[in-house]
Amino acid sequence: MARSLFLPLFLVSCLLCSNVVPASAGVLGFNEWGLTAFGNVSMDTDDGDLYEAGMFADVAMPIWVRKDLRLDFRVEGQVGVFFDYDTGVEVAIVPALRLYLMCNDVFLPYVEAGAGPSYNTLDISELGLGFNFLSFGGLGLRFPLCEAMSLDVGYRWRHISNAGLDNQNQGVSSNQLLVGLAWAF
Repeated sequence: MARSLFLPLFLVSCLLCSNVVPASAGVLGFNEWGLTAFGNVSMDTDDGDLYEAGMFADVAMPIWVRKDLRLDFRVEGQVGVFFDYDTGVEVAIVPALRLYLMCNDVFLPYVEAGAGPSYNTLDISELGLGFNFLSFGGLGLRFPLCEAMSLDVGYRWRHISNAGLDNQNQGVSSNQLLVGLAWAF
C-alpha cells in the first residue's frame, strides 16, 4: 500500500511546490493563479457510487481579449481522493481554456474545457489502468472581491478513461462542483 502511494504523493508534492510561488510564472506571461476545492460523484460506475474530493492549483493567462470576451489559457495541477465504491488518490496536470463573458462588474460568467494526463490508484473495472486521461467541460461565475482577488463558483462534467490503452476502458464520468479563489499579479 505504501509503495503504491509513493508516486502520487511525490507528484502532488511537485505540483504544489511548483504552483505556490506565482511570481515565477509571470515571466511566462501568466498573470493569475488560484486555489480551488472540488467535489464530485460518478454517474456510471457499475458497483456503486464513487466520490472524490480534492484541490487544484492553477495559473492562467489571457490569450485573446475583446471588449466583451476574454479567452484564458490555464494549467491546473490537481490532487484528489476517491472514496466509497473504491478508495484511491488521483493526480493530474490539465491544460484548459476558459472563456469569460465580460458583461458587468458584479460577476463574470464563463465556459471552460480541458484535457490532460491523470494518474490514480483506483482498482476498478471501469478504468483498467492507473494512467488515464481526464477531460472536462464546465461553466461558472467569477465574482470580483477586490482589485486583485476573485471568487470562482462552477460546475464541470468530467470524464476519466485510458483512451483505449487497455481493454477495460468504460471510463468514469462525474458531476463536479468547485469553489475557489484567484489572485491577479
